[in-house]
Amino acid sequence: MIPKNNLVILILLLIAFALLMSFAGAVPEPALVPPPGTWQLDFELHGDPQQISLTLPGEYNPRRFWYLLYTVTNKTGQDVEFYPNFEILTDSLKLYQAGDNVRRPVYNAIRDLYPSTIPLLEHEDQVSGKILIGEDNARDSVAIFEDFDPNATHVKIFISGLSNETTTVDYPGGIDLDTGKPKKVLLRKSLMLEYRVPGDQYNPQDRVMLYHSRNWIMR
Repeated sequence: MIPKNNLVILILLLIAFALLMSFAGAVPEPALVPPPGTWQLDFELHGDPQQISLTLPGEYNPRRFWYLLYTVTNKTGQDVEFYPNFEILTDSLKLYQAGDNVRRPVYNAIRDLYPSTIPLLEHEDQVSGKILIGEDNARDSVAIFEDFDPNATHVKIFISGLSNETTTVDYPGGIDLDTGKPKKVLLRKSLMLEYRVPGDQYNPQDRVMLYHSRNWIMR
């Protein structure tokens, strides 16, 4: 029987190890030949992530957010369900979920920046659901994050929901306490975008994300 305090420490160490391995790239790769029945949506970026600063209703100080504009197109030959999930992992091992602490006025302000270039920009809640076949049914949307660790110099953005390919692997160091066997974890095919983040914490308005690489991984 593992003491409660030691168990908590073990769990925290396992989480930190998993995040570190994820940032280092030590993760399984998708199948070279996708299994029958799997599909993958086309994902197009509209430039690098941008930042926006605004004072929200009821607040007195401006807040800073990052946003990623994208288009998703279904060329799979069948209508599929699309439930996007975006996360940022910094090289300081801090994880941020798109949409967390992001109020609707932030999306409205971003939408109003692109009335002619992206007139049909949809909120994440609107774009989630069935994606119909064909380029005529392509959907434009935006992933929005609150400002991340100012000390970060390199980030990875993980995007899941673009494919239904999955695999099961042993969780690093994890043991099922009931069976004594290695604990299993389900991984989903995800798109990983890497960016360098030059700038410093004293001039956040000058920070930018510079594209580095794009890869498919299992996560």
